[in-house]
Amino acid sequence: MAQPRPKAVTLDLAGTLLFPQPSVGKVYARCAAKLGLACDPAALDARFAPAFRAAPREADPETFWAEVVERCFGRDIPRSALPALQAACWEAFARPEAWRMARGATVALAQLRFLGLRIGFLSNADARLEGVLRAKGLMEDGDGLWLSAGKPAPEAFLRVARAWRIDLAELVHAGDDPAEDALAAAAAGARGVLVGDRPANLPRETVRLARLTGLPELVRAWMVGPGRPLDRRGRRLVSELRGLPEDRAAAPRGAKSLDSAVDEAVRRLGIDRPIPEHAISAAWAGLLPPALARRTSPLRILPDGRLQVHCESAVVRSEAAFHTRPLAAKVRALPGCGHVSGILLTLRG
Repeated sequence: MAQPRPKAVTLDLAGTLLFPQPSVGKVYARCAAKLGLACDPAALDARFAPAFRAAPREADPETFWAEVVERCFGRDIPRSALPALQAACWEAFARPEAWRMARGATVALAQLRFLGLRIGFLSNADARLEGVLRAKGLMEDGDGLWLSAGKPAPEAFLRVARAWRIDLAELVHAGDDPAEDALAAAAAGARGVLVGDRPANLPRETVRLARLTGLPELVRAWMVGPGRPLDRRGRRLVSELRGLPEDRAAAPRGAKSLDSAVDEAVRRLGIDRPIPEHAISAAWAGLLPPALARRTSPLRILPDGRLQVHCESAVVRSEAAFHTRPLAAKVRALPGCGHVSGILLTLRG
């Protein structure tokens, strides 16, 4: 029995969407330095993972992280300095400058939004990250936030499904932890996606992505049902629809015209239905030069017919401005997109 098509996506935060900047050890060492204590950031980084695993998960967040800090620093600091250091480290990771976003995260979120999906953040991280998300503008991209979620318990995913009134099978959850994200989501009845290169023994059917930027195309492939993910040849055919010279009269007997080849590719890729968003999303990687395509994403088709495009930065927007006319022509040539009147480049959705 085929699984229902996805209607919503939730993302883990720390380790998936957000990463300590420049590292946990360097942030902790800076906190220690402000208290007059010299510590080696590399040593703190090396101790962090074992300290995190050993700290008591049943404790409240502040107690848990106080234990992590104590285990990280060990005997490198006097016991009398520990309470102040624990407080400083706790406060440091409530500040947005202690975090960086995953590369391509804003573009990936825009692509998911363009597909008509709900987007939420489901994390075992504590309430400090809500302020970080707001400061980085990520709350504008989300429809829900669940912190201290209690993963891997199935109830964590059930809460999301109930809030959005969807079936668990219509939810996709992506995260970097094999047990708390990919396997837990699958066990609850959702689709689990493991992001990153963390070593793990996973069932063969578990989906794994090297980077978060691959998530939109994976979800789109699930949404269109029997269609397969777009390959390089398919992208080229769709994006170059009527964009290459063609001499039908000179075509060898039995050879396919470009139009018919595109029609076949579109049907094979599952975008034969006149859904503009699916066609644009499927073809996007070939509609612009590769470096620009990776740093932009379609956002929505506006009431006046213009396609609003998210650009990762002002520099990207300036460069993309040189391509708006050919981009609009290529988009209009896609299935169901003949009404697109132009392109609007923006920095935020």
